[in-house]
Amino acid sequence: MAHTTEMNNLNYLGSEIKRAKRIDERKERPDFIIMNSQVEVIDLDTNREMKVKLVYPREADFRKGNISVLSMLGSALLGYKTGNVISFQAPRGVKKVKIKNITLPDQVH
Repeated sequence: MAHTTEMNNLNYLGSEIKRAKRIDERKERPDFIIMNSQVEVIDLDTNREMKVKLVYPREADFRKGNISVLSMLGSALLGYKTGNVISFQAPRGVKKVKIKNITLPDQVH
């Protein structure tokens, strides 16, 4: 079961990467979610707000708010901007969240 979940997550991340566009951060400051961004999202089903940090798998710890880029939510967030509404597959079905705020890595104190 875990292997199937991991493969589904990797396939989803792969599809998200295919839609990505490369930018030169030295010339253009990103205004979208990148690795190590802290993100505030609103669950549109419950109106519950949640703060998460998008991290690599070895740093993932949901209790600390660190979510892996290989998770369904992590893959879904990558590359989106404040105000975007995204959908992703969760264990209990499709979830929708709205991105309320993004703090990029160099802005984190």
